[in-house]
Amino acid sequence: MTFRHKLRRAAVGTAVMALGGGVLLGAVPAASAAPAAPAAPASPATVLGACGDTFAPRTSGAKAYWEVQCTSSSVRISGWVEDTAADGQCAKVKATYSNGSTYFSPAACPKGERQGFTSPYRTGRTINAYLYEYDV
Repeated sequence: MTFRHKLRRAAVGTAVMALGGGVLLGAVPAASAAPAAPAAPASPATVLGACGDTFAPRTSGAKAYWEVQCTSSSVRISGWVEDTAADGQCAKVKATYSNGSTYFSPAACPKGERQGFTSPYRTGRTINAYLYEYDV
Protein backbone atom coordinates (compact mmCIF):
# COMPACT_ATOMS: atom_id res chain seq x y z
CA MET A 1 0.00 0.00 0.00
CA THR A 2 1.51 3.34 -0.99
CA PHE A 3 1.77 6.39 1.22
CA ARG A 4 -0.36 8.28 -1.32
CA HIS A 5 -3.07 5.62 -0.99
CA LYS A 6 -3.10 5.95 2.78
CA LEU A 7 -3.51 9.71 2.64
CA ARG A 8 -6.45 9.61 0.22
CA ARG A 9 -8.75 7.55 2.41
CA ALA A 10 -11.71 9.50 3.75
CA ALA A 11 -13.98 9.24 6.73
CA VAL A 12 -17.63 8.79 5.90
CA GLY A 13 -19.15 10.96 8.58
CA THR A 14 -18.40 13.98 10.65
CA ALA A 15 -19.15 13.03 14.23
CA VAL A 16 -19.71 10.06 16.48
CA MET A 17 -21.43 10.18 19.84
CA ALA A 18 -19.82 7.97 22.46
CA LEU A 19 -20.51 7.17 26.09
CA GLY A 20 -17.70 7.79 28.57
CA GLY A 21 -16.91 4.08 28.76
CA GLY A 22 -16.22 3.94 25.03
CA VAL A 23 -19.55 2.39 24.02
CA LEU A 24 -20.56 3.61 20.59
CA LEU A 25 -24.18 4.78 20.58
CA GLY A 26 -24.59 5.94 17.01
CA ALA A 27 -23.34 8.16 14.23
CA VAL A 28 -24.34 11.57 13.05
CA PRO A 29 -24.77 11.08 9.31
CA ALA A 30 -23.31 13.67 6.99
CA ALA A 31 -25.00 15.06 3.91
CA SER A 32 -21.51 15.54 2.55
CA ALA A 33 -18.41 14.50 4.42
CA ALA A 34 -15.23 16.46 3.85
CA PRO A 35 -12.08 14.47 3.06
CA ALA A 36 -10.12 13.58 6.16
CA ALA A 37 -6.92 11.67 6.70
CA PRO A 38 -7.17 8.59 8.93
CA ALA A 39 -6.15 8.98 12.56
CA ALA A 40 -3.39 6.43 12.11
CA PRO A 41 -1.81 5.93 8.67
CA ALA A 42 -2.00 2.13 8.93
CA SER A 43 -5.76 1.99 9.55
CA PRO A 44 -8.53 3.99 7.85
CA ALA A 45 -10.98 6.10 9.78
CA THR A 46 -14.47 4.66 9.70
CA VAL A 47 -17.74 5.80 11.14
CA LEU A 48 -20.40 3.51 12.49
CA GLY A 49 -23.64 3.74 10.52
CA ALA A 50 -26.98 2.64 11.95
CA CYS A 51 -30.28 1.70 10.32
CA GLY A 52 -31.53 4.49 8.04
CA ASP A 53 -28.33 6.56 8.11
CA THR A 54 -27.09 7.92 4.77
CA PHE A 55 -23.59 9.02 3.85
CA ALA A 56 -22.13 11.00 0.93
CA PRO A 57 -18.33 11.08 1.37
CA ARG A 58 -15.85 12.61 -1.10
CA THR A 59 -12.12 12.42 -1.62
CA SER A 60 -10.02 14.44 -4.05
CA GLY A 61 -10.78 11.89 -6.79
CA ALA A 62 -13.93 10.01 -5.81
CA LYS A 63 -17.39 10.29 -4.34
CA ALA A 64 -19.97 7.86 -3.05
CA TYR A 65 -23.41 7.61 -1.53
CA TRP A 66 -24.97 4.85 0.52
CA GLU A 67 -27.76 4.08 2.93
CA VAL A 68 -27.61 1.66 5.84
CA GLN A 69 -30.58 -0.69 5.47
CA CYS A 70 -31.94 -3.09 8.09
CA THR A 71 -34.40 -5.89 8.59
CA SER A 72 -35.43 -6.99 12.08
CA SER A 73 -32.06 -8.68 12.66
CA SER A 74 -29.79 -7.89 9.68
CA VAL A 75 -27.95 -4.95 8.11
CA ARG A 76 -26.46 -4.02 4.72
CA ILE A 77 -25.45 -0.92 2.74
CA SER A 78 -26.70 0.04 -0.71
CA GLY A 79 -25.54 2.90 -2.93
CA TRP A 80 -22.95 3.87 -5.54
CA VAL A 81 -19.28 4.82 -5.90
CA GLU A 82 -17.84 7.09 -8.62
CA ASP A 83 -14.34 7.94 -9.89
CA THR A 84 -14.14 11.74 -10.36
CA ALA A 85 -10.50 12.29 -11.38
CA ALA A 86 -8.27 11.13 -14.23
CA ASP A 87 -5.49 10.26 -11.79
CA GLY A 88 -4.83 6.58 -12.51
CA GLN A 89 -6.70 5.48 -9.41
CA CYS A 90 -9.93 3.58 -8.81
CA ALA A 91 -12.51 4.10 -6.06
CA LYS A 92 -14.24 1.58 -3.80
CA VAL A 93 -16.31 1.44 -0.65
CA LYS A 94 -15.33 -0.96 2.12
CA ALA A 95 -17.89 -2.06 4.71
CA THR A 96 -17.19 -4.07 7.85
CA TYR A 97 -20.04 -5.78 9.69
CA SER A 98 -20.23 -6.15 13.47
CA ASN A 99 -19.51 -9.89 13.08
CA GLY A 100 -16.15 -9.00 11.45
CA SER A 101 -16.98 -9.93 7.86
CA THR A 102 -16.09 -7.44 5.12
CA TYR A 103 -17.70 -6.31 1.87
CA PHE A 104 -16.01 -4.37 -0.95
CA SER A 105 -18.03 -2.54 -3.61
CA PRO A 106 -17.18 -2.95 -7.28
CA ALA A 107 -14.35 -0.66 -8.42
CA ALA A 108 -15.21 2.57 -10.23
CA CYS A 109 -12.63 3.72 -12.80
CA PRO A 110 -11.71 5.45 -15.07
CA LYS A 111 -12.94 9.00 -14.44
CA GLY A 112 -16.72 9.32 -14.76
CA GLU A 113 -17.51 5.66 -14.10
CA ARG A 114 -20.14 5.02 -11.43
CA GLN A 115 -20.82 1.59 -9.96
CA GLY A 116 -23.94 0.73 -7.99
CA PHE A 117 -23.69 -1.78 -5.16
CA THR A 118 -25.73 -3.56 -2.53
CA SER A 119 -23.91 -5.61 0.07
CA PRO A 120 -25.40 -8.84 1.37
CA TYR A 121 -27.38 -8.79 4.62
CA ARG A 122 -25.48 -9.93 7.71
CA THR A 123 -26.63 -10.24 11.32
CA GLY A 124 -26.49 -6.94 13.21
CA ARG A 125 -27.85 -3.39 13.31
CA THR A 126 -24.73 -1.33 12.50
CA ILE A 127 -21.97 -1.27 9.89
CA ASN A 128 -18.63 0.55 9.51
CA ALA A 129 -17.87 1.83 6.00
CA TYR A 130 -15.60 4.22 4.15
CA LEU A 131 -14.74 5.46 0.66
CA TYR A 132 -11.17 5.04 -0.56
CA GLU A 133 -9.01 5.31 -3.69
CA TYR A 134 -6.16 3.05 -4.72
CA ASP A 135 -3.50 2.95 -7.44
CA VAL A 136 -4.28 0.71 -10.39
